Amino acid sequence: MSRIRGLLLLAAAWPILAGELKGPVTILRKDGRRLEALADGLAMLEPLGPKPRLEKRPLTRIRTLGKRFVPRVSWTTPGSEVAFPNLDHILHNVFSPCCANPFDTGTYRPGDSPRITVQKPGLVKLYCNVHNGMNAFLWVVETPWVQPLDARAGLDFRELPPGPYRLRIWHPETGEKVWMVSIGEGTTRGGWTLSATLPALEPHKNKFGQDYPPAKDESSY
Repeated sequence: MSRIRGLLLLAAAWPILAGELKGPVTILRKDGRRLEALADGLAMLEPLGPKPRLEKRPLTRIRTLGKRFVPRVSWTTPGSEVAFPNLDHILHNVFSPCCANPFDTGTYRPGDSPRITVQKPGLVKLYCNVHNGMNAFLWVVETPWVQPLDARAGLDFRELPPGPYRLRIWHPETGEKVWMVSIGEGTTRGGWTLSATLPALEPHKNKFGQDYPPAKDESSY
């Protein structure tokens, strides 16, 4: 009997009928040209009604390789773990200075893989205290409906409970833009355009709030 009651409560919170949200995403440069690839873009769909139950995500791995973060953009949910495996032959020190989930791994060696647990929703900007040119982004979200836009022409959300949603589309060079959408039974179509006005690499200080020193010869690492 309790199992039946639980199913009825779930059905009341989330209608059985499912919808879809599809359509192209366009990013325009300052000169009006279209950004051909949507790599590093992320779309997040948040219901304005009852919040979905969230599970902890599997371990997210953001690798350091070739003095880059791979992948550059990731997402997870509050309470989930994130690891930073060092696949380079040099030292790294991943940190985020403020806001949602500030942390500092400290300097770590090749082959090491420090972990953190993120607690609060929001954008976590990732830097390396050793290498000024490294940056990445981790979104911590309270929704299961998230789509990286790499290798996509636009949105393709499926099996969405009908109702009102907040659609957030973000890219490192556009920032975040928000739309309200209403999902019904069947397919809801649209088109979304963003403007690239931000630098590809955001200027930043090291973890001490100071300018980075001149780059060292890393053959000695």
